Amino acid sequence: MDAQSFWKKIKMLLSERGENQEWLCEKTGLVLGSLRNKISLGRLPGFEEALKIVDAFGLTMEEFKAYPELPAKDVINIPVYEQALSAGRGQELLDTAEIIDYVALPSHLKKYHESMSASYVRGDSMEPTLYDDDIILFDRFGYDGADGIYVINYKGAGFVKRLQRDKDFVRIISDNKKYSEMTENGESQDFRVVGKVRYVVHKVQG
Repeated sequence: MDAQSFWKKIKMLLSERGENQEWLCEKTGLVLGSLRNKISLGRLPGFEEALKIVDAFGLTMEEFKAYPELPAKDVINIPVYEQALSAGRGQELLDTAEIIDYVALPSHLKKYHESMSASYVRGDSMEPTLYDDDIILFDRFGYDGADGIYVINYKGAGFVKRLQRDKDFVRIISDNKKYSEMTENGESQDFRVVGKVRYVVHKVQG
């Protein structure tokens, strides 16, 4: 089996089980950075590493080789991009970002699948609602008229924050009380709502 087929199956298995690469490293003892390098560079793991990875899914190597490369028809995989969104001091927004993971779209959100994106969270300002390395799934519909947790572009940086509308401005709130609330005029050129967070895949806690 070549590296492309191996990692394609691993990504699909993770997505179907609602798990991520951090979970796989917890189960196998692999280093996350090393795992991501092998995936991005298209390198097969060593034999012992491959056995650990396959065993994490409860499969033998023979079962894994026979596992179909195409996902089940009712599973929609959303790519998770390298570009993270900050729950802290802001994450620079890049023009392009590499896909580093996939996550299965929950069934109740499948009607939105063409407008859904996924990203990692960086920082602690949204704890205990969101933690560093959680994955958020968010739509790209902008502000939907109701308070909630949104992905925003604020002064050129990407954030995930709780928004509350007031009469003449928007409150930009961190759930972690260590961080101060910000406010911005809803018509400001420095502030744009990308979309609402619809689902969270929490990091596996060690």
